Amino acid sequence: MPPDMLGARIAIIFAIGAGVALLGDACHVASGTTRYASTSWPVIWLSPLWFPLLCGAGVVAVAFAGRALGLPRSPRSRVQVASAVFAMIVLYAFTAMLRSQAPTVSVVLVGALACLTWCMWDPSSRSLALALVSAVAATGGEALCERAGTHHYAPDSNGLFGLAPWLPCLFFALGAVASGLWNALWKPQTT
Repeated sequence: MPPDMLGARIAIIFAIGAGVALLGDACHVASGTTRYASTSWPVIWLSPLWFPLLCGAGVVAVAFAGRALGLPRSPRSRVQVASAVFAMIVLYAFTAMLRSQAPTVSVVLVGALACLTWCMWDPSSRSLALALVSAVAATGGEALCERAGTHHYAPDSNGLFGLAPWLPCLFFALGAVASGLWNALWKPQTT
């Protein structure tokens, strides 16, 4: 693949990841679920610039790993790709409504929706593995950022190492979809 095409593909996947992150995070900030510490970083919408940059890079990394693993296991249409991306936006925005909910309720809801997303997008063992790695790695990374004081979750939403208890489930769903983005966007499509 020519380097210019590689760069364009990375840029598209990066834009998808950063865009989903900005939309979902705006909902979290607007609902008071997440609060950022003051920063010297420029702010895009309601997020410091480092946030969508980090999320976009994470989605590219998972998509690239999924490419190497041949994911998704079946071709996807452009409508299926768009549906999966919009499902991530809906799930991310939905989590902003879970403030003050009992952890059992919020984890069951987000966990079930995350598993449904994986089942509908690519219920393969390889996709499952990347989704699980995404859930653990992204939750760990966010916990480190929270400990460093970059942001905080509301007191009624911080029961998992200072993070929302449903966060690994959200990252699982995002990882499942990201795992198949590369090939879904550039392999032969279904009709």
